[in-house]
Parts: sequence; C-alpha cells; structure tokens
Amino acid sequence: MEDYADFKWKIIVIGDPSVGKTTLMLRYTQKKFRELYIPTVGAQISRKIVKIEGYLCSLNIWDIAGQQKFSNIRRLFYEGADAAIIVFDLTNKTSFINSSTWYNDFSSHSDSSFGVLIGNKVDLKKNRIVLQEWGEKLAEKMGFQYFETSAKTGKNVENVFSYLATTIFESISNNR
Repeated sequence: MEDYADFKWKIIVIGDPSVGKTTLMLRYTQKKFRELYIPTVGAQISRKIVKIEGYLCSLNIWDIAGQQKFSNIRRLFYEGADAAIIVFDLTNKTSFINSSTWYNDFSSHSDSSFGVLIGNKVDLKKNRIVLQEWGEKLAEKMGFQYFETSAKTGKNVENVFSYLATTIFESISNNR
C-alpha cells in the first residue's frame, strides 16, 4: 500500500536508551506493548499509512538506537528526515537533560528543524521526577510541540503522530 501513498515522510525517533522509543513506535503501528527491554541495534523502521484530507500518507518511522556506541552511524539515519520525535523518560532526569543534546545532534545533521518532544512513561506517576513545566519549557526552546505519553497505556501516542502528520501535510500544502 505504501507504493500508492501520495506522500511519504521520514520521522526519526531519538533519545537515550530505555526511554520507550521502540515501545512508542510499537504502540502506534501495531497497538501493542512490550514490557521486556530489548535495545535497538542501528535502526528499526516501521510504517503506517494515514489518510489526511483524502490523501494517503506513509509515515516511515525510524527508531534510532540510543546507545553511545552507535553515535557515529546514527547521524546517517538523520538524512532526509522530515521530523524528529525526541523522547525522554519522565522518571529519569538524566534522559530529560540529554534531550537537549539529542536536539542539537538532530539540528546539526538534518535539514529539518521540525519535531516534538515527548515525556514518556506518564503512567508511572509515583516515580515521576520531571515536571510537565520543564518539558514544556524545553520544547518551546527547541521550537517543538510537547506531549506526555504512555506507551504502556497508549495515552497520547496517537495524538503525537496525528499532530506530526497533519503539521507536515499543512506545511507542504502551504508551500504549493
């Protein structure tokens, strides 16, 4: 079906290891959740076709490995990205702090400056360390939209990808 898509967009998902990048992608594309942490090696690609204003749009979602040992090859995956999803774990302050580094890395190696910042694992209320205001402030500094999600429950996951697809589509429509 992707061959028949009117538009094809590359969205990269980046952030520290174990923040939930793969599970967010799995929740969105297959409506599943995987409890077991299995590190991504290099990149994992998933696709989902969405319909916007009668057009078929293929979201090619690249889950990029967060481990430091992949930093040299990771930059190759940024090429051609239409948007970035930067994910941090709301229960891990270091992953939040590192979001700025991920943003700088993306901005330095991509022609796109569009994306969203996600605070994931909002379902772990008792373990939460990062405040919503911190995420909103950082996203604003990046020029990104901020969302809080739970890959486990699915909270806001659909909204993130819908926002991205609609905003990319509107950007293309306005440039015609």
